[in-house]
Amino acid sequence: MRQVCLALILLLAGLSPGTAADTKADKRIAELSKQILENLQEYWPVNATDMGIHAYDDKFTDYSPEAVKKEYERIKGYIQRLHPLLQTALPVDQEIDVKLLNSNCDVALLTLGKLEYHKKNPNIYLDDAANGVYFILKSAQTVVPKQVDNIIARMKALPAFLRQAETNLQSPPQIWLDYALNNIDNVMEFYRVVTSRLSAQFPDRARDLAAASREALAAFDGFRQFLSTAAPGDPKAFAIGKEYYDYLLQHEYFLPYASDSLLRMGEVLLAEAQAAYQKRSQEDEAAGYFRRKPIFVPSSLTKKDVLDYYAWEMEAVKQYVADSHIVTIPAGIAPCAVIETPEFLRGVTGSIAYQQAGPFDSAGIGYFYVGVIPDTLTAAQREQYFRSMRDRGFRGGVVHEAYPGRHLQMQLARRHPSPVRRWQMNNLLIEGWALYCEEMMHDAGLYEDNPGRYLRVLGGIKFRAARIIADVKLQTGQFSFDEAVAWMAEAVDADSSLVKAEVLRYTMTPGAAMSYLIGKQAIVSLRDRVKQQEGERFTRQSFHDRLLSEGSIPIGLIEKKLLR
Repeated sequence: MRQVCLALILLLAGLSPGTAADTKADKRIAELSKQILENLQEYWPVNATDMGIHAYDDKFTDYSPEAVKKEYERIKGYIQRLHPLLQTALPVDQEIDVKLLNSNCDVALLTLGKLEYHKKNPNIYLDDAANGVYFILKSAQTVVPKQVDNIIARMKALPAFLRQAETNLQSPPQIWLDYALNNIDNVMEFYRVVTSRLSAQFPDRARDLAAASREALAAFDGFRQFLSTAAPGDPKAFAIGKEYYDYLLQHEYFLPYASDSLLRMGEVLLAEAQAAYQKRSQEDEAAGYFRRKPIFVPSSLTKKDVLDYYAWEMEAVKQYVADSHIVTIPAGIAPCAVIETPEFLRGVTGSIAYQQAGPFDSAGIGYFYVGVIPDTLTAAQREQYFRSMRDRGFRGGVVHEAYPGRHLQMQLARRHPSPVRRWQMNNLLIEGWALYCEEMMHDAGLYEDNPGRYLRVLGGIKFRAARIIADVKLQTGQFSFDEAVAWMAEAVDADSSLVKAEVLRYTMTPGAAMSYLIGKQAIVSLRDRVKQQEGERFTRQSFHDRLLSEGSIPIGLIEKKLLR
């Protein structure tokens, strides 16, 4: 009787689930979601490949003025259609999906219409050239003929793509020109290695591969000539300005404050991190953790032993996460394989990197690249590797990149039933969670056998705090490139030559650098508020499970569900 009465009340109030109006809204949202996602995938085909959508693997983005204008107008139309839905009371999951779609469209409009990187950054063309081939290769453990066909097609499409670049680019900042000129040889070598490798695997396609590769390499040579004679523009042309940076904070990251407040937060966080690091460093020095003690190094240590240790550590940390009830690891989670950086990637990636599976790819395996280990180890190399193995030095990387860090987070995100959620890759959650895990796993006792490890955790926090300041000041025009390099080298006590590559990346990715520590802080804040709300019912594992079940979306949107 009680259930009947409740249903009658809801019906009379116009809130009954399953009404014709609700069904109509559901269909409208589902259809609009499909149209927007398919459009974003088709217009940015290399990104679609990365995400596991392979319908456009033979294409590059069309950056001709006509195509850009057409895409801009199409996205404006989607925003107009989303606007009434944003004003409608919807179930929380639908509300989140609609806001995410609107965010995707807002950022796309900003990128094409205001920031216009296709007109001033040559590196977006080189990145797409390399990633357009690499993302096809990484999407499956075994390359199949269809993938070879798509790689050939993308190589054939490259000359026209680079001609568009030459037409579009207008007065790039010198640092972006220099980086492109330094990187183009790496991308060309990548094409050569891929062509050689696939020709050996697919001899029936060797001739087509060679022809497509020759055309692509000739186009790279022409692009290099163009870059070497291009006139640079304003050295600070990389800065998007306060208005657009604030727009990103609000529309991409859903943060409730602007760049001025973010800068002040960064300054406070850096001061706190520097003080904590200095205090811990003095304590560790007094405890003797820095003293290098002589050890016996077995002469039999081999490359296989090192790789076996890496694989063992991956499983050991994963088991610790499960046994300590940090977060639920469901059955069927795809593994994170530890491998040497593949030959074809060694010129275009760092020595250590994580490569996630596309959330729409059927093969969900992730790869943890660990650089190249010499086949024969010298005495010094054996000692270096053995000390790291003895101290279980790989644990920190596993925590950040695999368990419970990025690999597990992304594996759980790809299980969300909503395609809109699976499409999201918001750094505030992805990188914020990975950094959060570093300190959280220390607090969970993972490093009890190595108390000196916590200093590295504090060093990571200090480094990410400095990133916030550098990011804001670079993008709002308060720092030149050289000023940011000098300031950051002093702030984190690092050699300026090592900092340059970091700061260069910040100039090309506004908002990304700040997302690590700001994301971590947002997770801690949300956790504390949920704990206060739930009291004795709160558990760390339950909070982490709920957080990670929502996909790689801004934390401000996750709050809508967890703090209802």
